[in-house]
Amino acid sequence: MDSPSTEAAGFWRRMAAMFYDGFLIVSIWFISAIILVALNNGEEINGRAFQLFLYFEAGLFYTYFWHFKGQTLGMQVWKIRTINDTGEILTLSECVVRVFFATFSLVVMGLGYVWILFDPEKLAWHDRASGTRVIYLGKDAYKIVSDPSDD
Repeated sequence: MDSPSTEAAGFWRRMAAMFYDGFLIVSIWFISAIILVALNNGEEINGRAFQLFLYFEAGLFYTYFWHFKGQTLGMQVWKIRTINDTGEILTLSECVVRVFFATFSLVVMGLGYVWILFDPEKLAWHDRASGTRVIYLGKDAYKIVSDPSDD
């Protein structure tokens, strides 16, 4: 079997995957909010603690998929994968560092992500800080090859 591509994923492909993942995360947040409101006798939930809860929930979403699958659901659609500098799926500590610095990349008006457009290796700030990268798996990444014996 051929080794996977190490071609860096471009800015727009990464943004599209984030957009897809955003829908999933917001869906998870809605479910969490419904459960928390029900547990709070129908009273609204707000404040810093709730915001931190939502932040950690999103962080857990990314950590789970990066650590166990190498890619989120949005990344699967756009045929990209997150790997560490040795080409392996991220460790838990690499995931935590990546989530922390990805937050910083986003909070500063997204400059950490925009940096992908100017970086020769197409790395965002959080890629560099965590020793990770996002690669494009190629257009035939999930191509199903038929077995000639099936004919």
